[in-house]
Amino acid sequence: MRSELHRDQVTDGQTIYENLRDAAYHEAGHVVVARFLGLTVREVEIEEDGSGRANISPAEHLPLADQIALCVAGIEAQEFFNCPMHDHAALGDYRKVCDLLARLTETESYEYRHAGYLRALEILRERLPEIEKLAAQLLNQRRIAA
Repeated sequence: MRSELHRDQVTDGQTIYENLRDAAYHEAGHVVVARFLGLTVREVEIEEDGSGRANISPAEHLPLADQIALCVAGIEAQEFFNCPMHDHAALGDYRKVCDLLARLTETESYEYRHAGYLRALEILRERLPEIEKLAAQLLNQRRIAA
């Protein structure tokens, strides 16, 4: 397994490829779940340092478990495809989940987090080929606009 300490050193060809691959699967997870939930994806892109972003229409109208599923979809897609995360990966995703759950009790928060993760897994598991195809396209193009 590669060392996570060197992921920010993007001059090495192997590290660049691994960073791009990890980001591609992460962003593909978000996009696939967003599309399943009926959201519009305007653009998705990945960077050599392993970062990425998907421009997805707002999800506030969705049930809370679906909103959480959208947030954790990238993390779960990386797990499905054995793509390790570096130290700061998914911090924004975790922050969004915390914001969504901020006003709930600890018990309610746990129940919604659990439901959101299960929902993400359910959606992703049924769409693994779609995730692979999109990740490959991202690896090749780095940026996809709708």
